[in-house]
Amino acid sequence: MTSPTPGPRPDPGGGTVRLGATAADRCRRRVHLDADPAARLPAVSAAGEQRREDARVHRLAVLEHLAPSLPSGTAADRFPDLAPDRPPAPFPPVGDERPAVVLGAQLHSATRVGRPDLLIWDGRGYLPVLIRAHRTLDRGGGAPTSPVSDPLAVRADPLRKARRHRDDALALAHHVRLLQDLGWASPDLRGGVIGHGAADGLPPDDETILWHDLDPAPVPRAGGTGGGVAPRISTPLADYDRRFADRLAVARAAGAGGVLALPSRVSECRRCPWWPRCEPELEAAGDVSLLVGSAEVAALHAVGVRTVDQLAGLDPATVAALELGGVSAGRDRVRARARQQGFPLVRRAAVPGVLRADVELDVDSESYLEDGAYLWGTFLSGVPIGVPEGFTGFATWARLPGRAAGEVFAAFWAHLTDLRGRAAAAGLTFAAYCWSASAEERWMRSAPRQYPDVPGMPSAAEVDAFCRSAQWVDLYAEVRRDFLAVGSLRLKAVAPIAGFAYRDEDPSGENSLSWYRAAAGMDGPPDPVTARRLLEYNEDDVRATLAVRRWVTERSGDVPTVDELSQDS
Repeated sequence: MTSPTPGPRPDPGGGTVRLGATAADRCRRRVHLDADPAARLPAVSAAGEQRREDARVHRLAVLEHLAPSLPSGTAADRFPDLAPDRPPAPFPPVGDERPAVVLGAQLHSATRVGRPDLLIWDGRGYLPVLIRAHRTLDRGGGAPTSPVSDPLAVRADPLRKARRHRDDALALAHHVRLLQDLGWASPDLRGGVIGHGAADGLPPDDETILWHDLDPAPVPRAGGTGGGVAPRISTPLADYDRRFADRLAVARAAGAGGVLALPSRVSECRRCPWWPRCEPELEAAGDVSLLVGSAEVAALHAVGVRTVDQLAGLDPATVAALELGGVSAGRDRVRARARQQGFPLVRRAAVPGVLRADVELDVDSESYLEDGAYLWGTFLSGVPIGVPEGFTGFATWARLPGRAAGEVFAAFWAHLTDLRGRAAAAGLTFAAYCWSASAEERWMRSAPRQYPDVPGMPSAAEVDAFCRSAQWVDLYAEVRRDFLAVGSLRLKAVAPIAGFAYRDEDPSGENSLSWYRAAAGMDGPPDPVTARRLLEYNEDDVRATLAVRRWVTERSGDVPTVDELSQDS
């Protein structure tokens, strides 16, 4: 997770440490390194910079939309390009002044700093509102929302439900505690988030504030005769308080030269700028976190297991007694043994059961954030049916979202339909493959609803019927069913096992975001060279799924089975 705000740093003279809104959600080691005056801050990756820029552009777009409806007392000092002629309002307010909305107030207390995008006066204090570059709502019902133009008109949304984003709740809790430190918080312990994107056919998330209750009351028990309330496990505010106190102790220790947080791999590492420093330390130690999740790490540490080798050598009695949060300790011991022997995958069964067909089509889409899919790539192989084998891509470099996304999907669908028809006419079986169907199905299912008038657009029922058919195969799910992975099951990690190499030196979906911006001319003239790079990257994705499928059904017998690696000599 990245943020435009700096990490915790001691004041040069007094050693005071103040943490920002992201600290409670960050790993302890990152907080330590951010606060260590001797640690050299790593450069932010190009992809990280692009995420920051996308978030900044989205934030300004929301505020541009909001600015005309703001009351005259609104502060504009953090966003002078929105209203350069509006004098900034001070915060905290002076005297009896209570601006209804405050933009971008820069706040700090003894231990906290924060820059909430909006502060909303509710008559008793201020409520923080953050602008995020991700979806906040889904089709459903019950989410507490209000229009951005009328923040306090909160109601239970009849059409949308809230998406769960723990980082949003923790950041809001941080700003509530910060406002309490300053004496300006509303007693109503909640905060709001304005998102990005939209569920099909519903108002955009960036026109809606989703409100988070940070200290909800206990919920009455449902059913039964005992009555009472359900056990209260935690609340966002209590979770924040616990995590903040821990991270503050870590940052203070780091600022004083102490060591309170050692590296351990967590999900955040994938995008952390400190990972190039932590990874060599973990690899050199053979740290068990390289293999298992953070919950399992804690359980293994409790029985003295800190390395992959120690996990591989666990005795059967310990394995049988060990609880790893619902994960089999025996399974993780197998993974540790496979890692020792250099096998990235282990067969669950003697013969993998991946479906094969006479005519096969590999499919992969490329999309830009929440704006839609701009590229549908296919690779045809198998029995000839009168269409050239190989790669066919359907792309648009027009700005999204827009009709072009519907047109390019309709072209892809026509190609898919033609191939299915040809195979059926020849009496041949047909299957289309993707890697993790949820990504492709998201855009496949949304296109008919968003662009129903595009020529050649299938109906939602036609798309649904195909996605439910045996002709649509999620190869990721097939591999996950038949193999136990030692590391990642991302396509970029599995493809080399099948002997496939990407042409691009740094292939990733994250990098493709900046490539698309260049190809579509979002930051300058359209770049045809980068457009070609995207097409080759997409072609390699569909070639990779074909290579993995062939490896699974033709050559995977060389890797050991779970039963073989479970044996104790």
